[in-house]
Formats: sequence, structure tokens, C-alpha cells
Amino acid sequence: MFGLRNSGLRCSTGEKKKRNMSSKYLWLSLLFLIVYFLYTRLKEAGVLNVPFIYHYQLSGYTGDPRVFSATELKVYTNKKNGLYLSILGLVFDVTRGERQYGPGKSYHAFTGRDASLAFITGEFESSKLTDDVSSLSPRQIKALDDWLQFYHTNYIYKGKLHGRYYHEDGSPTAEFYVVQEKLLLAKKEKALEEKQDKMFPLCNVEWNRETGTVFWCTEKSGGIDRDWVGVPRKLFETTNAQSSFRCACVKLDSKEYKENKARLRDYDGCEKYATRCVLKTNEI
Repeated sequence: MFGLRNSGLRCSTGEKKKRNMSSKYLWLSLLFLIVYFLYTRLKEAGVLNVPFIYHYQLSGYTGDPRVFSATELKVYTNKKNGLYLSILGLVFDVTRGERQYGPGKSYHAFTGRDASLAFITGEFESSKLTDDVSSLSPRQIKALDDWLQFYHTNYIYKGKLHGRYYHEDGSPTAEFYVVQEKLLLAKKEKALEEKQDKMFPLCNVEWNRETGTVFWCTEKSGGIDRDWVGVPRKLFETTNAQSSFRCACVKLDSKEYKENKARLRDYDGCEKYATRCVLKTNEI
């Protein structure tokens, strides 16, 4: 009897272990589904589309990044101590670029500080050297990010600068995220521009003092290969005829033409269906 009881006890314990294992796997499966659901929702919302700056510390650097104070960074302006600069709060060693960044050289003003704004404005006067880029447009922020990626590729990343973009512990500040939002907006604008260039490719343009301006469309004008030619039209930035415009090759029977008709105008003096037009003025 004792044998039977013990056997029953062992069986009961085994079943309990199986149930525990099943519960464990069930919870893991549920956790995975929850994480996956949150991930897809955040990705759709664009929250996970964080650009280069945020993930910089994960790329090309194996140690713990140092957080410099502004005073500490000021030391790195010569060959002896090294030549460091900061751009959007990220510090790079540019000593090997001494010909450009050394004392008395063209870009020495960038060393020992964060002069992010000057990368876009080109103003190197001491009073105008600042890390405040709030005046820049999204397109200009994208150009600044291109500079940042240049330093990432060609120089040595040394850490972060405590100040406008990073706290003392290296975590991002509110202004860091403002820059990121502008950068994301710039990338969206660029994507829209590329889409528009495919829908309405640029015209070929030629100017001659005697004949005037000639513009025409081909199957490759604007650098866009396609199976249609199109006709020249004025494409305005907005529906306001006072806004700036460019010459676009338009496929008149396309959905894109119908959807954007309010932004398109004929050129005066040009035949409606002509693929080539000549204007006696400088209007293009």
C-alpha cells in the first residue's frame, strides 16, 4: 500500500510540474504577444523611427561614453591636449584633421565647444558661435545631421557634452527631442518631394538670349525614367498662384494630375498639348 501511495504521490507531483511548465509557457507567449502589439503600434505611430543621433552611442563605440562639461571641453583646442569639437552635444576627436582644425586654421573655431549653428550659417564670429539651433528649419536640421554623420564616419566619438542636449548623466534633454522632431519632419518632407518629383518630373530647360526660354518634356526629363512624356506646366507649391512654382512634365490623363489640378497652370503662349514650348521671357 505504501508503494501505491508513493506512486500516486509521485504521479501527482509530476502532473503539478507539467501544469507549472504549461503556465510558464502560456505567460511567456502572452508577454511576447503584448510586446509585439506595443512594438507594432509604436512603429506605426513613428515613435520608433528615431534617427541617427539617438542611437549614436550604440554604433562605433565600445566603451562607456564620457560626459564632458563645457569647461572640460575647452581644454581640447591644441595639438598637445587634442582637438575636440561637439556637434548637437556629441563630442568627436578631430586631432588627425589638424590641417583644418588646428590653431589658426579654417575650422579651429569649432574646437573646444559646441558651435552647431555655424555648420549651417557659416558665421564664425565668436559672438555667433552657439549650440542653439532652434532658428533652423527642418531642412537645415537635416543638413546638420549630415555633418554629424560625417564626423561619425571620419573621426573618433569621445562622448557627450553636458548642456543643451544632454543631462549630466548623459540622458537626452527636452531640446534634444525638439531637434529629433525637426529631423523626422525633414525626412518626411524629403520623401514627399521625391514622390512629387516622380509624379511631376522636372522639365528640360534651355535659355538663349535671342530665342528666349525653351522647355520640353521627354521620357527621361527630370532624371525620371518613365513610359510617358507629359506636357510642360507650372507646378505651384500651393494652390495660391502667388506662390513659387517650377516647370513640371504632366501626364494629363493621370490620377495625379486630377488630384493636383488646382496647383497646376498652363504657360501663356504655349499650346495645350505641346511637349515643347518657347517663351520670349525668362519665365520658367
